Amino acid sequence: MTATFIDIWRSLRASRPAGEDQIQSIAIVYNDVETPLRLAMDASGDLHLLAPTSGLATRPLPPDYNGLRLREGLLDVGVCLDLCSPAAHEKMFAALCGELVEAIIVHGREPWSAAIAIVRAWQSAWRPLRQPMSRPVQIGLVGELLVMQTLWLPALGSEAIHLWSGPDRERHDFVSPRLHMEVKATTKSRHEHEISRVDQLKAPDDRRLLLASIQLEESAMGTQSVATLIDGVMAAIRQDPAAVDSFLTKLDGFDWSDEMRRSPDLVRFHLRDAHIFEVDEEFPQLPIDFALPNGVLSIRYTISLANLPYLDAEAVRDDIAEAMAA
Repeated sequence: MTATFIDIWRSLRASRPAGEDQIQSIAIVYNDVETPLRLAMDASGDLHLLAPTSGLATRPLPPDYNGLRLREGLLDVGVCLDLCSPAAHEKMFAALCGELVEAIIVHGREPWSAAIAIVRAWQSAWRPLRQPMSRPVQIGLVGELLVMQTLWLPALGSEAIHLWSGPDRERHDFVSPRLHMEVKATTKSRHEHEISRVDQLKAPDDRRLLLASIQLEESAMGTQSVATLIDGVMAAIRQDPAAVDSFLTKLDGFDWSDEMRRSPDLVRFHLRDAHIFEVDEEFPQLPIDFALPNGVLSIRYTISLANLPYLDAEAVRDDIAEAMAA
C-alpha cells in the first residue's frame, strides 16, 4: 500500500492545481473496492489524506510536528479530517496513511479517534525520548490499572475505559452516574494514604463513593508493572476500537510511551494486599463542613484504614454494574 500511495501522489504532482486554495485528489481503492477516502495534493506540493467524518473532532488534535498536521477540512460530501505532510516525508507519510486507512476501512475505527491515536504514536517515534515516568506516577498508575482490570472491566466490559477519569485530573479516579471510586496505592506495609484535596473524600449528591486501597511491594522480580497492566487491559478491550483509542489517549496524559518497557526506570511490583472501603460517616476524613481558613490554599493529610470493615470484591463488581444499569 505504501508504494501505491507514493505512485498516486507522484501522478497528482504532474497535474497539481495552480490555485493556492485548490487541491487535486483521487479516491483510495482498497482490495479492488473504491472507498470514500482520498489521497490529495495541494498547490504547494504538500501531501494529504482526506477521510469523511460524521462531524468535527471532539478531542484536541495533536500538535504539528516536523510538518505533520492533522486538521478539520471539507469534502464534497461534508466534513472530513485532513492529514497532511510535506512531500519530503513521502515514504514515512505513506506508511502512516496506510495504517490509518486500514484502521478505518478494515477495523471500522472512528476516523477522528483513530487518526489522533495513530498520529500521536508516530510523533512519539520521532521525538526525542521522553523523560521516564517517575516512581510515584508509576505506583499511582499501577493502582488504577489494577482496579480497572479486576473490578471495572469485569463489571462493565470496555465501557469502563470511558469512566476512567484519573488521567483527566478529576476529583475521583472512576466516575459513573451513581458511583465514584478513588484509588490509592502505596508501598507502605499498612493501609495508610495521603489525601491531597479537601474534597477528595466527598461525592456529589446521590452518588456513592468507594475507596480502593492498594498495597504494593516493589521487587526486581515483581509480576506487575505499568507495562504488564497496559497489556492486560488492551487484551480485554481490543475488540472495541473506540475504547482502545480512548485508552491510548488517556495513557498519553501520563506521558507513557513504549520506551518505558525497555527502561531501567520501569518499576516492578508484587500485589501485597487490596481492599475496597465505603466512604461513609465511619470513614476517617475531615468534617463535612470543613473549609480552609482564609489565606490557606491547600492541605494534605494522612488517613489510616486499619480495622475498618471492607467490602467484598464480587459485591463491588455487582454494584458497579447496577450503578450503570439504573
